[in-house]
Amino acid sequence: MINVTAAVTVREGRAADFEAAVAAARPGMLADPGCTRWDLQRVSRSEVDYVLLEEYVDGDALRRHGQSAEFVAFGEVLKDMIAGPPVLSVLKPVGEQSR
Repeated sequence: MINVTAAVTVREGRAADFEAAVAAARPGMLADPGCTRWDLQRVSRSEVDYVLLEEYVDGDALRRHGQSAEFVAFGEVLKDMIAGPPVLSVLKPVGEQSR
């Protein structure tokens, strides 16, 4: 299992558009059986800072996700909504919590 966090800051006044874009893209992202989680969270006490929590069964699934038509289209939709590039962290569970 591989987890990814994508921290995103949206432009002022674009939060509703961003949330709608993520909601619209979510079914396509989760249609890939290698993607087991793709959830949006808003940072507490912020109207513009978000984190996408993602989970993939393995590295191949993560690579496939990044090259998928859905991901490319999602990036095009977001380009005018976000204030800068997302900050990505790729994480691997350790110890007893790993599957």
